[in-house]
Amino acid sequence: MQTRAAREHRFKICRREPRVKNKAPMAHPDEIKGPDADALPDTAALPAELAALYLCMSPAQLADLRKSRRPDGRAGNGPPIIKPVESAAKGPKEPVLYELGTLRDFAKSHTAPTAFDTALNSGMLGWVTAKLPFFAELEPRVKRGRRVLIGGAWDRTDPLREKRFKDLAKGRIRFTSLTCAEAAASLWADLASHSAFAEKGLALLRSETQGIEASLAATGLLAAASDADAVKTPTPNPV
Repeated sequence: MQTRAAREHRFKICRREPRVKNKAPMAHPDEIKGPDADALPDTAALPAELAALYLCMSPAQLADLRKSRRPDGRAGNGPPIIKPVESAAKGPKEPVLYELGTLRDFAKSHTAPTAFDTALNSGMLGWVTAKLPFFAELEPRVKRGRRVLIGGAWDRTDPLREKRFKDLAKGRIRFTSLTCAEAAASLWADLASHSAFAEKGLALLRSETQGIEASLAATGLLAAASDADAVKTPTPNPV
């Protein structure tokens, strides 16, 4: 007869953990370290869509890097991909995968401004037109389906970006594409993050308002000068 300790040990081995559907395409959940880790390990394998998101570029831009060739004929200028194991059996094409460690190295060596930076620094036009990815909660908390944002997915200055990216890969959050103006007008999970982001838009509005007010003042001065010149100009006597 088995002891109670042996039965409990056998139960722990046989018991299956509940399956959680991953909203974001991830190579394998076992590649992600424990729930208390702040970031994914370098060995995590990411599909092209998430790799592009991590590098702050579109999937099309990352695909172009894969297609480009160096003068010596080697692979392009992008980060190396994980080579699939060759098989004689015919089947669907293997997805393109990237190791996160190589993506981190690539990002460190390519620090050019991202589309997120450009949108924030290009004035009101970029603020209201450029579509950018934002981390968001999976389900809306309030009625009428209003999204709840968490942060900018391409914001490299966000100290919690690695943690949020891990949550995205594990299916805990999602990302959505919005203009900065739409994001500022959305609900956010954290007031401090919302305030910091919205302040950038409010600063743009103040700058635009000051520019309009300065133009109005200049127009008033020009009109006053024109009126003064008209008064000073003598009317010629009729012949």
